[in-house]
Amino acid sequence: MKSKLPALLALAFSAALVRAEEPKSSYAITADFAYVSEYIFRGIEQQDGALQPAVTFTKDTFSLGVWSSQALSNRSANWAQGNEVDLWFSYGIPFDRATISVGGTGYLYTTARPSFGEPDDTWELSLGASGPLGPLTGSATYFHDFVLKADTFEFKLAYSLPLPDDRGVVDFTGLYALNDIGDVNGSHAGEHTIDYRYFGASVAFTYKLNARTALKASVNYVDVDDVPGAPGANLWFSLGLTAGL
Repeated sequence: MKSKLPALLALAFSAALVRAEEPKSSYAITADFAYVSEYIFRGIEQQDGALQPAVTFTKDTFSLGVWSSQALSNRSANWAQGNEVDLWFSYGIPFDRATISVGGTGYLYTTARPSFGEPDDTWELSLGASGPLGPLTGSATYFHDFVLKADTFEFKLAYSLPLPDDRGVVDFTGLYALNDIGDVNGSHAGEHTIDYRYFGASVAFTYKLNARTALKASVNYVDVDDVPGAPGANLWFSLGLTAGL
């Protein structure tokens, strides 16, 4: 009996083409799966090598998602160095040529040790604005963490270069930020403050495989000042796949 595999593959390929040509819904759900050589959060290394899966729901200018970082090497029970799960939302309000955005994130640290003064969760709200600056896109965002009593001001400039035939895009981004953490231990005994700045740049490459799936890669650099014990400059990369569900 002849193998049915070629016919089954052809049928699956035809079904994928039909699905790709379906009209777009009023909402979108995407899944991301990425590997990062280092997980850097606001200039500070959290994990050395991690998998970062995520799921995002988007409707118009409202987005809601869950994001996670799971350490692969040098795994530790220390706060974010093992597991981190974030729940977040964002809503954009068009204003002239700019967009005003409000958002919030809940950070869950499942491997934290509260008895050592490590909060197992924090949460923050954000307010930002973005818009065109000539050929560039500029943004400014303020974040306030209510557990760590942290205030962050982050500024970005970005430039997007489309690939031929609408196959993807290359994004160039530079950032500068100020971070003032008022309670490093999250309301536990022994609180102290850290006031520092971080800055960096990244190049991100997105290549569309089809209407629903894309490969992503990036190279990132960040440097940080005035953090005792911090390594300073970091260079890391990411590789990932994103797909519409």
